[in-house]
Amino acid sequence: MTTTANPVDDYVISRDMHGDAYALWAFDLDSDALLRSIPLGPKARFDRTHRIAPIGRYLLEWGGVTLKDYQPCFPYRLFEFDPTSENPLMGPALQKGLWTKTKFWSYRADFGNPNGAKESYDSGDDLMLLPLGGFMLNVIPTMGRGTFQLWNFDPNPLQLNPDAPQSVDPLPTPYTPQGSFDTIDFDHELIAMGNYVLDRVADTGEYWVWSFDPQAIMPLALPAVQSGSWPHIGADHRLVAMGEYVLDWVPASRRYCLWRFDPTCADPLVGPVRQGTLPEGFDETTTLTLVQQPRSVNPTQAQVPGTVDFMRDKIKHVVYLMLENRSFDHVLGWLYGKTDTGINFVGNDAPFDGANTDMFNIDPCGGPDGKTPEKVMLAQYKDGQLSEEWDLDFLPNDPFHDKTDVMRQMFYGQKDGYDKRAVPQMGGFVWNNGVHDVMQTYAPRQLPILNGLARNYAVSDAWYCSMPSATDPNRAFAFTGSSLGQLNNFQNGNTYTNWPSNPHRQSIWKVLWSNGFTDWKLYHSVEWMNFVHTYQLFLEGTIPSVDTAIAADATTFLQTVDQFKADAAAGKLPAFSFLEPIWIAMTGTTSYHPGADPTAGEIALNAIYDAIRNSPQWKETLFVITFDEHGGVFDHAPPPYAKNPWPNDSNDGFRYDLMGVRVPTILVSPWIEPQTVFRSSESTAFDATSILATLLHWAGVPKARWCMGDRVQHAPTFEGVLQRSTPRETTPKLEPAFDKSYPKSGAPQVAAARLNDLHTLMTPRVIAAMAKGKLNDEQIQQLTEKVLREARDAGSLHTQLQRLAKQLV
Repeated sequence: MTTTANPVDDYVISRDMHGDAYALWAFDLDSDALLRSIPLGPKARFDRTHRIAPIGRYLLEWGGVTLKDYQPCFPYRLFEFDPTSENPLMGPALQKGLWTKTKFWSYRADFGNPNGAKESYDSGDDLMLLPLGGFMLNVIPTMGRGTFQLWNFDPNPLQLNPDAPQSVDPLPTPYTPQGSFDTIDFDHELIAMGNYVLDRVADTGEYWVWSFDPQAIMPLALPAVQSGSWPHIGADHRLVAMGEYVLDWVPASRRYCLWRFDPTCADPLVGPVRQGTLPEGFDETTTLTLVQQPRSVNPTQAQVPGTVDFMRDKIKHVVYLMLENRSFDHVLGWLYGKTDTGINFVGNDAPFDGANTDMFNIDPCGGPDGKTPEKVMLAQYKDGQLSEEWDLDFLPNDPFHDKTDVMRQMFYGQKDGYDKRAVPQMGGFVWNNGVHDVMQTYAPRQLPILNGLARNYAVSDAWYCSMPSATDPNRAFAFTGSSLGQLNNFQNGNTYTNWPSNPHRQSIWKVLWSNGFTDWKLYHSVEWMNFVHTYQLFLEGTIPSVDTAIAADATTFLQTVDQFKADAAAGKLPAFSFLEPIWIAMTGTTSYHPGADPTAGEIALNAIYDAIRNSPQWKETLFVITFDEHGGVFDHAPPPYAKNPWPNDSNDGFRYDLMGVRVPTILVSPWIEPQTVFRSSESTAFDATSILATLLHWAGVPKARWCMGDRVQHAPTFEGVLQRSTPRETTPKLEPAFDKSYPKSGAPQVAAARLNDLHTLMTPRVIAAMAKGKLNDEQIQQLTEKVLREARDAGSLHTQLQRLAKQLV
């Protein structure tokens, strides 16, 4: 996707190290002059001894060593950059204070190097901080050692008060222990380039490209992505990061080349895309810093449906609901038939890629003699009919869907298929599961809410889960852009509750937070306590001020789905809402997870849809519905290969470069034409990272500040689905189906659902959250085993958890 950036979004600050005066320039790739002077006031000054680093939407300033109570300290100030001010670098302090030198140098004076490092500790005042997404890398380079530590960045915007700047620290906690780089030391120049760091030794022309990975032991992760030398870039050249570009200029001549940075190319500096001469006055004493503002909405493009600017202008609220474990063919495969007309295709106009009765899997021993193969044809459950004589829950067991199982389902009969990058033939669902039910599907009349939303708004028939595996890795992709190095689910409560204490890659919420976007909430459906699985697994421990706010009043960011409905009715939805289903209920779950009647999920989804369409904010809202993974049931579409989310990601021979089975994704908005079917118009298919990329573009975050890995960086986006120039005036009202447990009339007589793997996955997590700080790990484990052992069905499990909540919460 190409966005139209307003020229005033990017600025360059030029400073002279011999004076306090500075200049401001608009950085514009499309204008005749790369740098256009912006007038400043006569008093525009900034202390020449102080450094500045842009991080998120803020600027962090720090000075040299000063003494406070006999302690060497660095003064710091966090502020927002205002290019319209007469003195943009002297904006009100949002946070300010003093960092003690021991914060960064620790109490080890020599770092194991008595000559270089001890001297630096005793007399040095060169504090090097490199901004990397929502983190700050502190480097102490000395002869023979490159000491580093990664710090969490938290602008703490909840307490910002320009009249009384806070003394809270924007670098509140170390994210990784102090360590030492293998090869980086005092003569290396480090340049932050989004997910990467360009490492240059000017005197020799050598360079390395490192992947920045906040969950790695060494955040500039080994091995280097590439390395080499530049014969054409000498020691007299200065290199400056310019978003997705690198400015290479020579002070003596002011000549420059602007290179596009691409770490996948043989030379990471591609081009040049522009070259010329920088303005007069730039010389050996000049330093340049790029400041990227939030992306402006281009007023012309804002009137063009299908553009990101149109989406940003019309959509003020995004609601995101992720459901569980159903493939596209399984629940939406019969949405359109071959004779259907009036379909609005977006991305390409290929026919709807649905299910048909010619599709099959082979049961190797399914014949009458138990030895010969049998074709198992794709079919509609009960011929697609509804009745109060049966339930719509027809899978006797939860199908297998761990990584190894999914690879078997996809590559049946294809020896070493993944290693050979073969196209999966999707023939192993019956063979892997040992049952024929995985070839059963639902007709539209059996799931009228899911199918009704897909038909009345937009659905993708080419959207895949992010990797061939289970819930946790795919939800990790959906919120962080990778599986966080996991192949399968986090299996027990202790692993789950201790997860926040481990460094891991930043979530969409941390990226938004670092960029000043704070208007979001996570809504959950756990009745016993404020238990939000998504927060505790993917967000807790990464934003200290959010953790503090939640500890004081959880409703600041965590609320129930019932409260979401009330917020929608009152016109008080936040800009970004994420909704969790009911994980454990008397009826099983509202997540559509196999092993429970999907009618419960249909009823819950319809209630959310009704709340949104009846809200006064309806015309400004986009509702995104997707499933985390396929749950082991059949789909015929071969998943494509994809970008490895982080260059060094690999686990047990798997490189995270293959998407998983196709899943439903539906977009609901009055700006969408009915009967829309959308696909990616690019060579890369849609997966959950496309939601992250679309959200970040919609929030106006410059792409160089995402730092969520390569899969997100290159993900296709779906703003093109918003094709109407005016919103629809009417909204369809949908009615859920009926079955034995949910009859047509009167109160539902719902039998307790049987247990499935979702219950065994979530129960340890719920109990661990209830017992946190009250029981030790061994006691929690014993209690969990007892509860699951005594649970006969979802109803009795629900009752036990209710009782525990009264005791523990």
